[in-house]
Amino acid sequence: MPAVIIAVTNGNKILLSKYANREYTRYALLAGFTEIGESVEETVKREVMEEVGLHVKNLRYYKSQPWAFSDTLLMGFFAEVEGDDSITLDREELALAEWFERENIPVSESDISLTSEMIEYFRNHQE
Repeated sequence: MPAVIIAVTNGNKILLSKYANREYTRYALLAGFTEIGESVEETVKREVMEEVGLHVKNLRYYKSQPWAFSDTLLMGFFAEVEGDDSITLDREELALAEWFERENIPVSESDISLTSEMIEYFRNHQE
């Protein structure tokens, strides 16, 4: 099952979220599964719009990671917000979503997830 992990950026800021109604309580990037007939790029745009009401542009593929827990291939993308950066939260999917300046990104435990790697990549690389 193809899925995307999306680091939405806005200059020196990155959008981090927390899932609603899940045991996982750390900050995460936006994510979602690709629907039948949809490209992964279309998935990125749709998931960002559905979960936080933002338009994105300049999608950049980062890398992939197999995720054995759900037979999923995760594909990581960076995308820049396009236009207004006001968040409209899908409360069924997310408990919160907020912008963090690069130097104020919450420190999390090191792990092997693509999400953590992408957050750290953004923290440590000025573009």
